[in-house]
Amino acid sequence: MKNGYLILNTGTPDAPTIPALRRYLKQFLSDPDMLDYPSIRPEESSKGLDVLKNKLASVIRWLIVNLIVVPFRPARIREGYSSIWTEEGSPLLVNTEKFTKKLKKLTNGNIEIGMRYGNPSIESAIKKLKQANTEKLFLVSMFPQYAEATSGSTFREVERILKEENYHPEIIKIDHYATEEFYLNSFAKSIKESEEYKNSEYLLFSFHGLPVRQLKKADPSGMHCQKVENCCEKISEFNAYCYKSHSVKQIMKIAEMIDPDIPFKICYQSTFGPEEWIQPNIIDVLEELAEDGVKKVSVACPSFTADCLETLEEIAVENHEDFEKNGGEYVKLIPSLNDNDYWVEAFADYLKQKEYELSEQT
Repeated sequence: MKNGYLILNTGTPDAPTIPALRRYLKQFLSDPDMLDYPSIRPEESSKGLDVLKNKLASVIRWLIVNLIVVPFRPARIREGYSSIWTEEGSPLLVNTEKFTKKLKKLTNGNIEIGMRYGNPSIESAIKKLKQANTEKLFLVSMFPQYAEATSGSTFREVERILKEENYHPEIIKIDHYATEEFYLNSFAKSIKESEEYKNSEYLLFSFHGLPVRQLKKADPSGMHCQKVENCCEKISEFNAYCYKSHSVKQIMKIAEMIDPDIPFKICYQSTFGPEEWIQPNIIDVLEELAEDGVKKVSVACPSFTADCLETLEEIAVENHEDFEKNGGEYVKLIPSLNDNDYWVEAFADYLKQKEYELSEQT
């Protein structure tokens, strides 16, 4: 059976220009998994209410995207994108391409990149895999922690396109691996060997932010998330797909592996809009650290396997400048795994193990 691998990531604008940013933001924020307000709590769910709330959410989303975000936000973020853009193109895409190129040498089968938003699209990748007669398709998420707005949305888009293409390969989902040994080893190694970490006084693990309501939606019972004390740290069927739970459990394991001799803390970044987001926010944490006299901070970003705007510009530039203004000396980004050889080889071995396990079951 001919194997194929679809490497899935968020996506990126085609260029750091106003038109390209408008196209990207419109596609990105028109996704109902990305802007899903108003949410439906499990205990409220009913067919009639679902339909009504989905219609209301669609109207609110259209107004926000087309009347507020798309007309005005590109001008505010263009400078940030321009500052990180390389001669090869978008860092996220370039890093993903380099990772995929190395992975291809270590695996047997067809490999394509599919971005949830922007190019190369999931649709174009699936068409190539179909033309190559791929029979067993691994959907490989580059999001270590599961969230409906990332892995969930991406996998649903894959399913939609597969149906549209009338293409029915055997599907194997790699939808999260934040606590898998291959990932933990790679992530811990990247931290321990980085000069940024070695020279710092404090280590932050900064995850991409998520609205609290999306955490609650991942709890099918409606009785665990935000209702049980230390809900994210407790193993439960109700937080098996909880983003914050994945994050907390990952760092608990990482802390054991790196045995840091400096203090560390988990925080969250990249908030958007007025609603309640997971806390603590990295901006508040850095302000507190500066007030406490901490001068040198290193930041690892576990949500990102490839460096992008949120790491290279938001952390390494914006957060550094804010920290400096508050009396700190610097905030330094620990590079993402990108196409690190150890990481690529570990990922390839993980995929081979998955293939072996599947072959043993048949």
